[in-house]
Amino acid sequence: MRLIATSFSAALVCASSLSAFAQTQVDPTKFKSLLNSPAYVKQMAAVVSKYEVSVTGCKTPKVAGRVSTKLMKRPVAMPGIGLPGSAQWVDTLKIEGCGKAFQRKVIATLHQGRPIFFPYLAGTTRTTPKLQLDAMRQLLTKERTRSTQAGCKKNSPLTLSTTKFVAEAKVETGTMWREAWTVRNCKGKRVVGLLFSPDRTGKVKVSVE
Repeated sequence: MRLIATSFSAALVCASSLSAFAQTQVDPTKFKSLLNSPAYVKQMAAVVSKYEVSVTGCKTPKVAGRVSTKLMKRPVAMPGIGLPGSAQWVDTLKIEGCGKAFQRKVIATLHQGRPIFFPYLAGTTRTTPKLQLDAMRQLLTKERTRSTQAGCKKNSPLTLSTTKFVAEAKVETGTMWREAWTVRNCKGKRVVGLLFSPDRTGKVKVSVE
C-alpha cells in the first residue's frame, strides 16, 4: 500500500500547539518534515493496515489520509519502551475499505531516532497503550479458549471492535473502573466486561469478567 505524503499536508500541527515543543525539545520545522516524509507516512500506513487486519478483522483496509495531529500534553507509557523521552502525539487517520469509513487514532513518538506507532482501539476506553495491550492479551487469551469450546476452529478469526467506559469508583489505592469491550468469533459477537484496579504502587491490574 502506497500513500502520498502530500495527502496529509492539510493536517500539520497547528500554530497554537507549537508552544508544547519547548518542553519536549523538538524542533517544530523538523517535526513537520517528519510527519510529511514519505518514510513516516509509509511506515504508519503499514502498521495501521496490519492492525486493522489482525485486530479488527478488516481484510482490505486503506489509509485514506490524516484527519488531524495533536500533541499530547502528558506522556503515557508505550509497550516496550515505557515513558517516551521525546514528544508524543496522536495522529487520527481515515480508514476506508472496511465497509463504512471510520477513523483510527494512533499514538506515536520517537524512540532512538525511529517513529513508534500504537494504533488505539475505537471507543471510550481509558487505557494507556501499555495497559491496553496487556488487557488485549488477557482478553483474547480467554476468548480464544471460549471460542474453541464454542466450536470455532483454533485458527479462526478472533477480533476486537469497540470499547466502552462503563463506570468508575474511588478506592483506597486510587480509582478503579470498568469497561465493556466487544469481541467477535465465528459464532458472532459478544460484550465482555473488564475491571481495571490500581494497586499501591500505581500499577493497574486487569481482570476479565
